[in-house]
Amino acid sequence: MTELVGSMWRGQVAKQLAKITDFRLFHNHLTADYVSSIFSLKDKKSNEIKWKFAIKMIELAAKHKAKGVIFTKVYDSDDKSFIKKIISILKKMGGEILFVKLYCDTEKLYERVINKSRKAFDKVRSTKDLKNILEKENKYGTLPFKKTLVINNTNLSPKKCAKKIKEYYSL
Repeated sequence: MTELVGSMWRGQVAKQLAKITDFRLFHNHLTADYVSSIFSLKDKKSNEIKWKFAIKMIELAAKHKAKGVIFTKVYDSDDKSFIKKIISILKKMGGEILFVKLYCDTEKLYERVINKSRKAFDKVRSTKDLKNILEKENKYGTLPFKKTLVINNTNLSPKKCAKKIKEYYSL
């Protein structure tokens, strides 16, 4: 399984990576949409439900020998137990998880946040909201406990990022 973490453009890079690897794409926002159909995402309990669902889907993909799954996520330190659980499950099943952190300059981030592709998954789509998130939350961190490929994609297309990931991890 490949997990893309970090700045906006993950979804676009993930789509390109799926095309060139034949891996399945599992957007983190799919789990959020699924859970929010019944529970409020503002409720702390909904995060727990969302992660249980994501873990189960990833576990089933491994069990049924999926060639690979690309999971997109903005990592923050609250996600350690979720990430460690996935690592443990995949290890027991003979799989592994490969981490990629994408980041870009702040100005480029503000340009990307208004991209219309973000609407499909009800993502943050205004510079004002993004500024609030960046100021208040511990987002866009790098995993402290697992080797991570880090790519500055400020001036790279999603296609070029995907190619770098594929080459680095020999996918």
